[in-house]
Amino acid sequence: MRGILAIAALVFVAVAPISPAFAAKLSKSEIEEVLTSQGYAVQDVGPNTLFVRVADYDIRIDIQGPDGDISYRTWLFEVDGKDVSYKVLNQFNNDVKFGRVYVDEDGDLTLQMDRNGAGGASLQNIESDFDVFLMLISSFMDHLESQVVA
Repeated sequence: MRGILAIAALVFVAVAPISPAFAAKLSKSEIEEVLTSQGYAVQDVGPNTLFVRVADYDIRIDIQGPDGDISYRTWLFEVDGKDVSYKVLNQFNNDVKFGRVYVDEDGDLTLQMDRNGAGGASLQNIESDFDVFLMLISSFMDHLESQVVA
């Protein structure tokens, strides 16, 4: 699992720094186009929100704030938040610095990753961020499975 996370972190960091000439606040339609071109079914659900269905996961993408910060979030409905200890959540959150998992106010297990939009983001950032987020989901599910086995 740490190997997958290390690769994800390298990809995330490798494409994170971009020159100001290519950096810009991306529009929701640009993000939708990039993910659609990758073969994902993207649904426009609000002024700043997209939903993308991947396997059993609905991934919500929010573009927020004056800098165009981007938040990726999914709910892990197949796991009951009551069955996951805070120790397990904290261990994962300590190991993964670019994402977090938590139990939301409805008691649902939620996985979230944010991109700070200050300085802008490129379309390549969106592609790699989305790939990293999908790896993060897989890594967390592997983390949960390893806790049950251990």
